[in-house]
Amino acid sequence: MNLDIHAGVTTIVLLLILVAILTFVRGYRHYREARSMLFYNKRKVRQQSALSVILLGCVILLLAFLVVVFAEPAIYTVYVPSPTPTLTPTITLTPTITLTPTPTTVPSPTPVPLYTPTPFLSIIISSQFTSQTTPDPNAIFSPLTFSKKIDASYQAVDPGDVFSAPMEVMYATFSYDSMTRNAQWTALWFREGELICMESIPWNGASGGYGYTECRQEADRWQPGNYLVQIFVGETWKQTGTFRVSGEGETEPTKE
Repeated sequence: MNLDIHAGVTTIVLLLILVAILTFVRGYRHYREARSMLFYNKRKVRQQSALSVILLGCVILLLAFLVVVFAEPAIYTVYVPSPTPTLTPTITLTPTITLTPTPTTVPSPTPVPLYTPTPFLSIIISSQFTSQTTPDPNAIFSPLTFSKKIDASYQAVDPGDVFSAPMEVMYATFSYDSMTRNAQWTALWFREGELICMESIPWNGASGGYGYTECRQEADRWQPGNYLVQIFVGETWKQTGTFRVSGEGETEPTKE
């Protein structure tokens, strides 16, 4: 087993202390034996021997003290201690949490409808309703018929789908059934998606029969294009009709 200088000195000191203790024990035994002797001369010699042993123990303790204080410095003056390598602590890498990539859902394109299957009434218009009467949900309207004139029975005169200017009024006639008196009804007229006429009043006709809606405006405002009319009872869509106003060079179809 390899011992360094400090460990060797410590071992020597411990051995000296152990020897001193054993010496004291032996001196104490001699002293007790001397007290039990009857003859004075023998007792005296035994006591002197005990004191000598105890004194030897004190010398050994003194030697141990001197070794503790002076031994290592004296040895280091002769043998220069070689530096012992000091282990440099290495940095322990703390494991980091690796985030598991989550699958990213690629949004699929949302198809844009080319048209609305069921028209709806704007809240701007419905907020202007004056009637408090609940309409009959079974109310129905026939397909719309368009003309520039109507007769006294609300029947279209020379109806058609294409009309040429000039004009100041257009009519859309229809038959109806299951209408409730004073229930709000609305007719919206559009040109190329732009609202040009609106009629929204409480119903003042019978529960069934013939009726019409009209759009009046200055002749120069009837521009060529596609026109659309929507009928609502309350906020429920009931019927839609379309016609076209022809431009220059187009002629109104001949009615046979």
